Amino acid sequence: MCLIPLYFFSRGCIMFQENPLMIECFNFSSNGKHDLVGKIVKSVAELENMYHSGNGENFFVPASNAHDCHSKEVLKSQVYVEKYLENSRHTFIDYISAGCQLNLMVAIDYTASNGNPRLPDSLHYIDPSGRPNAYQRVILEIGDILQYYDPAKRIPSWGYGARPIDGPVSHCFNLNGSTYQPEVEGIQGIMSAYISALRNVSLAGPTLFGPLLSTATAIASQSLTSNQQKYFILLIVTDGVVTDFQETIDAIIKASDFPLSIIVVGVGGADFKEMEFLDPNKGGRLESSTGRVASRDVIQFAPMKDVHGMCFSNAVFDVILALEDKSFCFHVSCHLYNICSLSPAYDFAFLTFT
Repeated sequence: MCLIPLYFFSRGCIMFQENPLMIECFNFSSNGKHDLVGKIVKSVAELENMYHSGNGENFFVPASNAHDCHSKEVLKSQVYVEKYLENSRHTFIDYISAGCQLNLMVAIDYTASNGNPRLPDSLHYIDPSGRPNAYQRVILEIGDILQYYDPAKRIPSWGYGARPIDGPVSHCFNLNGSTYQPEVEGIQGIMSAYISALRNVSLAGPTLFGPLLSTATAIASQSLTSNQQKYFILLIVTDGVVTDFQETIDAIIKASDFPLSIIVVGVGGADFKEMEFLDPNKGGRLESSTGRVASRDVIQFAPMKDVHGMCFSNAVFDVILALEDKSFCFHVSCHLYNICSLSPAYDFAFLTFT
């Protein structure tokens, strides 16, 4: 007996269910040279009919002595569909079309390792020619993709690792200088607040993500409590490795329970190898200080310098697609939407054969 997952599209069209599928049965051999027992060719619709009727289908093999390549020898052995199950999955576009809003949040690294913003070798240098620095480029590239899914375009924006005028080092301060309101208007609002903050803070350190993640999670939690159909993406741009490893892990695991995904982009020439612990695809499983693991994959890390031979915006888009597939759709289907109210994006069938 074997379990075979078969996927087919069915958005108001049955032609994919009618396409023929070839199912082959082999005798396993440890040397890798498996012997063909037989094969059948059936569509998903025909396999479903086999399940409901209880009828079997004879295997066949290509006729060994036939001159016609289409000739076949029908065998006595048969295959039966013991179980047939259909289910529906929905895509990013389905949820967006149904009214779910994406909300971008941005956090920028103001630690001293970025260099003096007045000097051209600084990652924060504002070029008089208008050429964007690394931070501006990341925000423009990612913001340009995500802003179209955010109708309000009111973007919470923070800085971290700097000392405001006459104050202690802050690891989460509002870029716009407001005490209570972190939101700015659109991508250009982020750009203006970013440049303004460079003039009003002193770069310091260290690099801590914990306070940022806690602040973003609180906003996502409040949205979920208020039954708002919103999903948040926090973009963190950094030039170095975090020093609050466990606090960051604890905050990520807590964030996995709320409508929030995190994209971390590394800029500059630092060795970001140690940052791979943030991405479960590259590092090990994240575990909190209390032994808890994340309820879903919620974070992606992308060093800007590792993007070779392709447009950075394409690499960013790949990161966003990864989050969409494994994080956004999972959380939205579980917490924000009754999926029965959406038209199926595509169906998949599980078939058990004997």
